[in-house]
Amino acid sequence: MDAYQLKLAEFLDLTEKLNAQAKAVHSKMDDNEVEQIEAVQALFEKRQTVIDQLSEYTKNPEFTWTTEDKKVIKQLKDHEDELQPLLNRLHQSFSVQLNKMNQTSQASKKYVGAYQTPSTGGSFIDQRK
Repeated sequence: MDAYQLKLAEFLDLTEKLNAQAKAVHSKMDDNEVEQIEAVQALFEKRQTVIDQLSEYTKNPEFTWTTEDKKVIKQLKDHEDELQPLLNRLHQSFSVQLNKMNQTSQASKKYVGAYQTPSTGGSFIDQRK
């Protein structure tokens, strides 16, 4: 087996692992463990490294894919088609989570020292900016 074929097999393996890991991540970000999200990120980084290494092999003008390679590439395409909706769901969940965090942060900044100054005469005054 050539070196590029080993890299192609590694790429397929990482894609399958990424697919399985992405399926395990919940769409509600609060239900996920930090390790799950970090595992997805680590798999993406490893995959990118393998992609970069594969691209070095394919730059050679005499390079051609074999029939076996084309079968592996077909499997990769099938996994990618399955993975894309999962990644879109994860991206949307991250966006929702970030928006919630930003809204909470902005709301908390609107109140300035409302509880730090003593109230006078038993009344409470809401001090918004």
